[in-house]
Amino acid sequence: MSSSASNPVLHRCSVCFKTYKRREHLQRHRTSHTSERPHRCVLCNASFQRTDVLKRHLQTCDGTPASTAGRRRACDRCVRSKKACSSSHPCENCARRGLECQYSNIMPPTPSTQIEAIPSVPTTEQHQMVQGFDAPPVIIEHHEHFNDPIRAHFGADFDALIQEAVSEFPLFAEHDAEIHGLSHDWLGTHFSDSTALDETSRTDLSCSSLSDYHGYSFNFLYDFTSRTGLVSSFECGTLSQRLQVLQSFHYPYQTAHTDGLSDPSFNPFENVHGISILDDNLHIHHDITASLGWDPDPAAAKMDDIVMLVKEVVTVKPRNSTVTHTWSPALEDQCRRFFSPPRFARFLEFYWAIWHPNVNIIHRPSFDVVHAKPILLAGMALIGACVSPHPIDNEDAKMWFNCVEEMVFTDSDFCSDTEPNSPIDDRSPVPDVLASKAKIQALQASYLVCLFQNWEGTDKSKRRIRRNRFSTVVSVARDMGIAIARHPDYTHQGMNEFVWAEFVAREEAIRTFLWIFLLDAAFVIFNNTPHRIVIKEMGTHLASPEACFQATSAQECLDEIHRWMPQSSPFADLLLREVIETVCCDHLEPAMQQNFAQLGPLNLFVVVSVLHYIIFQHQNLFGVEGQLVPIRNGLRNWIAMWELYFDTWSFLPPHGMEQEDALTPDTMWKRVGFVRHTPEYWLLGRLLTDRIASNTSGAQEERGSQNSLDHASSSASTGKVAKTITRTPILDKYDQTSMRQVNELITDFQRVQME
Repeated sequence: MSSSASNPVLHRCSVCFKTYKRREHLQRHRTSHTSERPHRCVLCNASFQRTDVLKRHLQTCDGTPASTAGRRRACDRCVRSKKACSSSHPCENCARRGLECQYSNIMPPTPSTQIEAIPSVPTTEQHQMVQGFDAPPVIIEHHEHFNDPIRAHFGADFDALIQEAVSEFPLFAEHDAEIHGLSHDWLGTHFSDSTALDETSRTDLSCSSLSDYHGYSFNFLYDFTSRTGLVSSFECGTLSQRLQVLQSFHYPYQTAHTDGLSDPSFNPFENVHGISILDDNLHIHHDITASLGWDPDPAAAKMDDIVMLVKEVVTVKPRNSTVTHTWSPALEDQCRRFFSPPRFARFLEFYWAIWHPNVNIIHRPSFDVVHAKPILLAGMALIGACVSPHPIDNEDAKMWFNCVEEMVFTDSDFCSDTEPNSPIDDRSPVPDVLASKAKIQALQASYLVCLFQNWEGTDKSKRRIRRNRFSTVVSVARDMGIAIARHPDYTHQGMNEFVWAEFVAREEAIRTFLWIFLLDAAFVIFNNTPHRIVIKEMGTHLASPEACFQATSAQECLDEIHRWMPQSSPFADLLLREVIETVCCDHLEPAMQQNFAQLGPLNLFVVVSVLHYIIFQHQNLFGVEGQLVPIRNGLRNWIAMWELYFDTWSFLPPHGMEQEDALTPDTMWKRVGFVRHTPEYWLLGRLLTDRIASNTSGAQEERGSQNSLDHASSSASTGKVAKTITRTPILDKYDQTSMRQVNELITDFQRVQME
């Protein structure tokens, strides 16, 4: 079949050579190369080139007149690329791609109360495209309550607080760029086998090579591979946001619960040494004494269960136990203080608001502390304490890491084998997923242990988790079977047939299995550890849209399922391994790309992580010419899918459930976590593939060359052995606790561009 028959006619811009499928899209694009700004805001007199940008501006315009003196409208990057700039800091183009945004020879932008770089709000047209044209227009509310209390208290010091928050999180690229003096324009490098580029190679760095990397950089992964700790490594909000979660949690206890405490000397806001964990500078003075008590709480029984389990693993240590404590009245008092109902409630709130968006395996709307396993509650409490804005919580949590680890990995549900023909046996005709709820929770608890030990624990704990504990987690997940990680057809189910608890259990199983795979992929990518899971066994369904998983009632959940998961959607009956096979095909039709773009950030993150599996296998095996072709196909198709998702679905349901600029402590749990940086994983895969190709010896560099494939085929037909490729692995140290190898690789990519 000819290429003209398989590819649609494209309309090309004569200035930047971008192509578009429709002529009207090209005509709209051409305006970005002109200085005409015919559309003017009636409130502030700002002018824009496009009506949709004007409409987006009107939704947030405060009427302040636009200044034209001393400040250029466009940032440096938009000027160089001749793109329309929103003139914010960062501008919409730079914020969208996570790039550094600078304005040269101009007055600095006025500081804003906005804490993070936010994506643009959806336009009316985008909203109606998803909701229907009869839907009401988008109304963006300003949640002043979320920002003003802290700002009002700190006054002139508020900006200093913001700078402290900025320096703490990897999503702010400008901080590290200034410290390390690294340029973010290094992506145009063609990475050859040499350590320095000659003049000919430098001349070849053209705009076309820059476009191969789509303007992405390693803002997130550079920090991720050079730091440790959950807050420093993942998307846990700014320091100000985490402090406001703390503040919003404490307010209810000023007016409620006045029965008296069983222990008048007990203060739930003290650490185990009796020192107040609240900062005097925050005006959060809650004297929890006998006059402000804690109601008899059913969760208190769960906390007692946790204390008893800790006592058991401390007093009855198994062989090679990691627990070093000796049980005593003082240790029991410390344990009861840490796992007290008031303090646990606060840790749980930190878990939901700060951590949950990063690894959303537990269903918050239906979560019930009373019916949850104590080991799961203990794991959630430790994660919540690790991401707490107060350092004392962080230190207190580390005291119980090994105890909770021992509790989880000796739990009866976690260690029990699945009996043949039991309700949870995946070989049963209809596996009862509700019967496996306790085992799913035990599996979730083990995953949380792997998280806090691998990112907050000692090097010894990290090695133990990576080499021993995580293999057990994979084995337990495999023993449970993948049949429970699939949804039935909900298309024709009504409320009388739909069982919400069953949907929740299946979706939790799917997400837990996916995140277990993703942790395995993380060990492959960053620690250069051989993987435990193979692609062919990834027969789970994909994660459902967030609109379904975040629904707060059975009726709402079923409505969202009918809306976003019809038979024609990729969520209907598509298995993960089928998606991988399709993405690695040579040509993915535009309609299929658009269909897969609806999968959302979590599923797309899983797909690009699978490509790293294949890259690891490829660079560590002898191979035949042509084996890089499916990897290149997958990377090319994946980035097209991601950019379609980002342009169409990222800020709207069913995936973008909350606007980043409108977050409150009550809605932070609905935001998108670190998977928003998934394109950096694609970029790493793309650069590794280029480096593998450049390091190939004994054969022509493989870029889908038909001549090489014909040669291999000819050799096979004549009985000769096809020519193998000898490769030197890019990362030559295996099973490393440190991520230094990958960090040095990223730094090397940056250094090559700077030379």
